[in-house]
Amino acid sequence: MKQQSSRGATAFLFLFTALVMAMALPLRVWQQLHAVETLTGFWRIGGGGTAVFLYIAVGLLVAVPAAAAFYRRRLLVLDLGRRPRAAEGALSLLAAAAAVAGALLALQFALRLFSGSIVLEGIEHQAGGSVWQYYVRSGALAALCEGLFGLGAAAFFTNLAMVDLLPAKKVFLNRLFALAPVLWTIFRILRRFSRTIAYLRVSDLFLTLAALTALMVFFLAFAQLVSGINNGGKEWVLAAGGIPAAALLLLAFVPRLIVYKFIGGPEPSQDAVLEWCDPVFAVFILVFLGARLLRREGDSVKALPEEEA
Repeated sequence: MKQQSSRGATAFLFLFTALVMAMALPLRVWQQLHAVETLTGFWRIGGGGTAVFLYIAVGLLVAVPAAAAFYRRRLLVLDLGRRPRAAEGALSLLAAAAAVAGALLALQFALRLFSGSIVLEGIEHQAGGSVWQYYVRSGALAALCEGLFGLGAAAFFTNLAMVDLLPAKKVFLNRLFALAPVLWTIFRILRRFSRTIAYLRVSDLFLTLAALTALMVFFLAFAQLVSGINNGGKEWVLAAGGIPAAALLLLAFVPRLIVYKFIGGPEPSQDAVLEWCDPVFAVFILVFLGARLLRREGDSVKALPEEEA
């Protein structure tokens, strides 16, 4: 009975999220076309009347999965047993490639901000400013760290892929690299907060920040569990952070893809560019949770890096 009850709760989480997404995605496409300023990503004057519906959708996508996962936390068990997982291994390699792409995008942005002419121009707008103050305020340092930790995240997911594809070869995860995805996400957030904006009018950036915050929560629990730092008790956090993160990443990415690539809309703002790592990690999260998050009590939990006795 407990097994069936927990499976029902898990099915409810995915179905509820899919239903909210089905309603929110068309709204986001319309907003991207008619209610959002292209250059800034802000709501247009008089065009943000639908903003409240977006905020309600984000609230539902975050609150309901988190509350349901916490309520069913004692029934959630993560399968970390060592056995061949070809599909997950291939998806981990794809996640590694996506992390490299995201890191290169951040490093390219950092390089531009570190260039001499841009620095001098930025300092001129700061009363009594210095080079280092400009680097911090402009997001140059955050972008540099984002790129470096993005490469570290790629190394981690490559290592994870080897564990899934070659379980008999005694390949084990590096605990130090397990923190790289967390730090990568933190610096992605910090780079966006370095921008001076009117937060009450923001649209695209708000959605991206919400998605990255949920992704950070997922990666933190993910790093603890798969690296053996914490062998239990965090499974509900994976669902509470992972399902909203996947939904919000897709909610931010898909409308931009439709508007900027298929409809041929104008070039997006700096904080609304197409980051192809986002949909890849959304799929990675959903597949990982669907494949490994068991819904019954009594299953053994064994961290991936622990060697068989």
